[in-house]
Amino acid sequence: MKRKLFLKLAAAALVCFAVFFLVAAGGQARSSGAVSGSAANVNPPGEFPICKQTIEVNLAIRQNTNVENYETNDYTKMLQEKGNMKFNIEVYPAANPGMEKLLVTIAGGGLLPELLINFGMSDEVIYNFGQEGVLLPLNDYMDKWAYYIPRQMEKVTNKNLERYLYSADGNIYYLPFLIEQVGELYNLRGWINQKWLDNLGLRTPSTTAEFESVLQAFATQDPTKTGRTGIVPAAGNIDGRGRLHDFLLNAFIYNDTRDRLIVNNGQVDVIYNKPEYREGLRYINNLMSRGLISDQLFTMNAATLRGLIESGGEVGTVGFFTAGLAGALSPNNRMRLDYVPIPPLRGPTGANWTPYYPPGMGKVFIMTKDAKNPEAIFRLGDFMCSEEASIWNRFGMPERDWRVARPGEKSMYDGIGFQARLAEILPWGAIQNAHWAQGAPSILYMGILDGQVASDNPMNNEIWIAMAAPMYMNNSPPEANRVDRVVFSEQEMEQVADIKTSINSFVTENLALFATGQRSIERDWDAYIRELDRIGLRRYIELTQSGYERAIGRKR
Repeated sequence: MKRKLFLKLAAAALVCFAVFFLVAAGGQARSSGAVSGSAANVNPPGEFPICKQTIEVNLAIRQNTNVENYETNDYTKMLQEKGNMKFNIEVYPAANPGMEKLLVTIAGGGLLPELLINFGMSDEVIYNFGQEGVLLPLNDYMDKWAYYIPRQMEKVTNKNLERYLYSADGNIYYLPFLIEQVGELYNLRGWINQKWLDNLGLRTPSTTAEFESVLQAFATQDPTKTGRTGIVPAAGNIDGRGRLHDFLLNAFIYNDTRDRLIVNNGQVDVIYNKPEYREGLRYINNLMSRGLISDQLFTMNAATLRGLIESGGEVGTVGFFTAGLAGALSPNNRMRLDYVPIPPLRGPTGANWTPYYPPGMGKVFIMTKDAKNPEAIFRLGDFMCSEEASIWNRFGMPERDWRVARPGEKSMYDGIGFQARLAEILPWGAIQNAHWAQGAPSILYMGILDGQVASDNPMNNEIWIAMAAPMYMNNSPPEANRVDRVVFSEQEMEQVADIKTSINSFVTENLALFATGQRSIERDWDAYIRELDRIGLRRYIELTQSGYERAIGRKR
């Protein structure tokens, strides 16, 4: 059963590469991890250097294009000094070939890197690699060697997050990348060209009806006042934080943008068979059929959207777009100053939700069965989660790339109660050699990133987040009405793997078909509902209910 399950999960996550893994591995269970005799070389938790005698650590890291050189990086040097370690770093491609390379090594029985950094594995893949003995459980190391992690977790606002570390078998297989920040919790936001509004004497829209009227004006009334043609009233992209269709659906029904789940009186349900969801599709279809939304809505990525927005020079081409940040524009493009955030739109029945993105545990630090010094490597990961290292992983070297806030300085989030803590010196988002661009385990609790000193640089991305955050925060359903996480048992994984993939693919495909008019919302809706039932929607909801109850602690 485990092999059959792994095939389904890995195939969904890693495309065809998992098939090769299963064939080559031949169904042989792997060792649960070598017994280590290295503990005698490790100083007690919290003491430095970590190792009494220098050790070498073979680590693999997924490439981040904003990191110039991992070997000479200042963060790398700091970690090696703290650890009394020498890193042998193998940089893997950021895209799927990186996972292909790892799977080939596993399948061939070759020696694995001792430490995997930022490989982006899902809960299901991690669980199954754990069951195969490829990954080393960290429970005992957490009990005996953790110093910084428990101290940092005590400061985290959401006290439920610690249980996110545990896989379905009760083991911990990774150390987290965890950031609590208002702007990250509510990061699907809309941005409108204020100059265009001013040129046409329009107000910022707050309802779906007003939004439609504004887009119509953009399309017909020369908002640039230059006679420019090729105006695109509104656009989005297929990346997670830029999906305009998800932004608009939240004016009709709460849409978490991931699995589109809700909870009513403790019972899990889906939104994509509800009348309110259908009304949202009608609204989007109406806008698209009139040319008020880009016809590339379901094919354009963030880079293409950026090119479209900037193709008009200083006057712009796009009147409205969705993005988590103002990153839909180049960092130094002054045209970004023309755009301002708008609040979530209110629909005809009063809905105006903001998707809540729980600060889940990014699975960025994973020890493999071939770790020769697991205690030392765990202590390294524990230190990487300290406040000192977590801030370095984001901002760089203290007093050079960032500094402590000075008396009298205010944070960019002062208006929502966050005191100034630090000031950025090295701009975020550029190629640099000071840190790993948040590609390492970290725990930054609420108030650190929100405590950045107000910048006098109008191009600073954090200014844009701070400007939008009050409009979107606390505009989601209470936790009891959301599905922030599910934890499936092994038996449930076996059943849910195919159904979930099939249903999500079907819903995503049909959302695009209904929105673009390739399928009729009126004539084909009943057939769409029947197809959902045929795929197994009822069973999927039952399984998700079980995983949800386990995640919130009502079921073991």
